[in-house]
Amino acid sequence: MSSAECLRDFVNERLTAAAEEIFRVFKQTIVQYEEEIDRQRRLLDIVWKPEITVHRIELPQQHVCKEEEVLADQQLCNQERSSSLDQEEPEPPQVKEEQEELDTSQEGEQLNQTVTTSCSLTTLMRAKIRKEANLKTQLEMQTHN
Repeated sequence: MSSAECLRDFVNERLTAAAEEIFRVFKQTIVQYEEEIDRQRRLLDIVWKPEITVHRIELPQQHVCKEEEVLADQQLCNQERSSSLDQEEPEPPQVKEEQEELDTSQEGEQLNQTVTTSCSLTTLMRAKIRKEANLKTQLEMQTHN
């Protein structure tokens, strides 16, 4: 075999190897683009067809005391106090009612914080989706150029 034929065979082998490498990288790039397009489609589906789930929080029902019940309770407390002077005095009913009001207002604040957090997360998710859509558009523009 002459040196020209050896050189021709060597060049053919190198060109074939280079072409195979180019096609392998090209296929990998296509797969990555397809995965990215699928991910972007899922994000668009989320934006255009949001799945809203509403969680109800049951607050405990407050017992509304009638004036007669309060008076009866106060009379009972007064009788117990007068009959047993050496025992500790129980807390007046007003303190208990104030505590119930505090508990109810704290639960309302927690519910309000949950709603605010949910709204903030929704806003952040929309911003992230917009950013990714912009990046995708830029990527498409770069690949077309």
